[in-house]
This record gives sequence, structure tokens and C-alpha cells, in this order.
Amino acid sequence: MPLPTSTPSTNALAEAFLIEPENLQTALDSLGGLLIDARSPEAFAAGHIPGAISVSTYDYFVPNTKPDGMRSFATTAANLYGAAGITLNTPVVIYDDDTGVRVARECWLLEYLGHRNVHLLHGGFNAWQRYGAPVSTAPHHATPQAFEIRLSNAGFISADQITAELGHPQRVVIDVRDELEHDGLDHTACCERRGHVPGAVWIYWSEFLEHGRFKSAAAIQALLESRGIGIDNELVPYCHRGARSANTYWALRLAGYSQVRNYIGSWHEWSARPELPLELGHRQSR
Repeated sequence: MPLPTSTPSTNALAEAFLIEPENLQTALDSLGGLLIDARSPEAFAAGHIPGAISVSTYDYFVPNTKPDGMRSFATTAANLYGAAGITLNTPVVIYDDDTGVRVARECWLLEYLGHRNVHLLHGGFNAWQRYGAPVSTAPHHATPQAFEIRLSNAGFISADQITAELGHPQRVVIDVRDELEHDGLDHTACCERRGHVPGAVWIYWSEFLEHGRFKSAAAIQALLESRGIGIDNELVPYCHRGARSANTYWALRLAGYSQVRNYIGSWHEWSARPELPLELGHRQSR
């Protein structure tokens, strides 16, 4: 089975990736980079961290995870980032309301496109406000740049790769949607079929968080152990559009799981492809 490349140790990855609110300005001065607000344009206009620019790919679904679909999605995302003044080499710190799904998906996508200097503001805008830091309503003015794509598949997996090795003893597919979605009892309008990937273990995405921040590595490891998942398993989280699963992707990596791949197509793609198998019914452990 193809596995992702190795990742830094838990502490090293957390120190490199997570920025605490009280350290944000020092980090930006040191990095010489951009501060990205991944929330909606309306939230940005209502109040944001001074100096931030508004950019988000959250509303762009992956059409399919075959090579042509991913090339199309990557091009769209790169054009959005370039228009916002981001290049492949621009250090970025990204934030959400808290440590949410929008910021996680943005960080994952930039990593997939080949960016190697992405950071997440731990606790997001809410933590920034609790810290007593200033808030701005000034508009941002971006200077467009060219964003060169250098795809990295280390944290990516396609639907076809999943189906080719369903039931592999070392791979655990994790459904991080809500219980109704997992059981096929939801009414998501854009999904043509209901259910979950066969054999998927259900763990709701927010179980990896506490008070708007990632739980400790020990707490996350204990959670996975309670579901029969080991530190050496290859883990594949998915949700509806790859955002909740991106949040879980980072939680798992920060907790020391080096073999993690986000299924970015998630149920939006899986439900639209009738040749892909599905199951109905209740959650399960391994």
C-alpha cells in the first residue's frame, strides 16, 4: 500500500504549525508573511484581525478526485490565492472563528498545492478577542501574484485509491460527519445517495477539539484507541466536502499519527458516483 511521507514529531509539528494569539505579531514579523482570514466575507467585514486579507476556497467543492478533477480544482484554488497576493513561497498564518473547518481545509489545500510555510492561529479570531487584541473593519487591498502549483500527494487520497484497497488491515477510514449523515438518515440536498464508505469507523469531528482548540496528543490517542485504532494505522478521514475531515487530518497529525490522508472529495463525490460502494447503518469500531 502506498503510504504518505514521514512527518515531523508531534511537538516539532505543533511548534511549527500552531501559532498562539499572544505570539501572532511576533510570528508575522519573523515570517514576513501574510495573515489570512478564512471566514466568510461577511464575517471579515464585520471585524477581523488588523492586517488580515480575506480569502477562502470553502465554497468550492472538488468535482472528483481523479487526476483531471484534482487538476481543475488545484488551478481554481491557485488562481484565488494568486489574486489575493499569495505565492507558493509566501509564509501564511490562517485563522477562522476558532480552530474550525474552514481554516483546516485552507491549510490542507495549501499544503496539497505544494506550500511549505503554512501556519494556523490556534483558537482563531475568538481567542484573539479573548486575548484583548485589536479588531479592524478596514478593507484589504491585495496585490495579485502568480501562484505556482507543485502538487504534493502525501496527505491526499482519491476515491479510486480507497476502493482499490477497501478492507486493508492497516487502513482505517474515519467518517467524521454527524451520526445522521453516517447512518444515511440525513437530507443533504446535493448528495445523490445516503450512507457511508464500507467499513468506516464513525468519530464526530468535534471530538478532536476542546474549547475551540485541538485536544492534547494524549487525549486524541486515547480516543482512537477506544475505537480500536492504533498509532501505526494509516488513517483516512472524510466528511461531506473535505473540511471537517481536514480538521481531523491536522488533529491526527499533531497527535503523532504520521500516516494520514484527507479524502477531500468526501461524500459529495462518493454519493455522486454510483459505482462506488456504500453501507447504511450504525457506527462501528474496528
